[in-house]
Amino acid sequence: MFQVNSCLWLVAKSTPAKGGDRPFFDAGYRLRSLGAKLAFSVEVRTQLAQRGWGPNPPEPDLLFHHLASGDHLVLECKASSFSKDSSTAGQARKLLVSCADSTTAVGIDGQAVVVYVLPSDDVPLQSATLEELTGELAADGFLTAVYGVLGLKIDDEGLWAELRISQNPSPHLASLEDSFLIVAGDRKEARPLYLIPYDPTAADNQSREEREYCHRILLERCYSAAVQAIGTADVPECVVIKADDLFRKATYGVSDKWHAKELGPLKSKIVHGMATLLNKKELQGRVTVNNNQVELLLRDEEDRDAAITRLLKANTVQLALKASSGQTDIDHID
Repeated sequence: MFQVNSCLWLVAKSTPAKGGDRPFFDAGYRLRSLGAKLAFSVEVRTQLAQRGWGPNPPEPDLLFHHLASGDHLVLECKASSFSKDSSTAGQARKLLVSCADSTTAVGIDGQAVVVYVLPSDDVPLQSATLEELTGELAADGFLTAVYGVLGLKIDDEGLWAELRISQNPSPHLASLEDSFLIVAGDRKEARPLYLIPYDPTAADNQSREEREYCHRILLERCYSAAVQAIGTADVPECVVIKADDLFRKATYGVSDKWHAKELGPLKSKIVHGMATLLNKKELQGRVTVNNNQVELLLRDEEDRDAAITRLLKANTVQLALKASSGQTDIDHID
């Protein structure tokens, strides 16, 4: 999550702290998607099948689109480097192969560069692994994409990123081969605001405490967005609270470009939990869930106040625990 959010700030219009640079944004790169599935040509699918690698294309963490040229940075975030013999190397092989045919992979003419994002200490080993994999694939008859590494580190000045590309980068990308500051501050403060506080696709890689904390932050933002929707409605009114709108506000608009299939069940859990919380006492029978949205019938200001009070008093720690355990019922909150 740290790597993903650090990358998101690279293409954000504003910086997360005074003194932070935005070289990717200024060079013309913009976020295209998170968790999007790339594509293989028919020929490559056949080659993969012949080697028993499976036909499923990779789903990199982020795609950065250089609007002027059509070039893409295909970013995959890792907590540490890996060797060519690890299970993770299979995904790397598919990324390198799919992005060699960039038009098929991302659907737009231009170069697609595979970039692994990880701690700066792991950059040398990761670069060596990617070089080995590229040589192995070439010997096996595959074309491979240009690749690179983006190392992240925190020191007494702040959070830094350093990009290195394997060969012949485009001029707009070559200008980014440097070390630059993302967030200024000491070691404790040099962490960006998480635009995405919780990612269900990364939850298995987190400790239970970290997972529940991240989930709680997402819930708090969603509940705050729901309070705003209710508070600005003209009563009497049937207020419609859509999960997509909650996520858009909870992620500062990033969720519009988020393609992970795991988002559907997560949105459903959140709106069902919210409906269960609201559908009590004076509001009972006036709350329904339909197509990942809560419909709340407010007769008057008293109904509005009751709904807002329930949401503001919600114990998001408890809600996160229940969602993590698969429970959907919410204890009485009065």
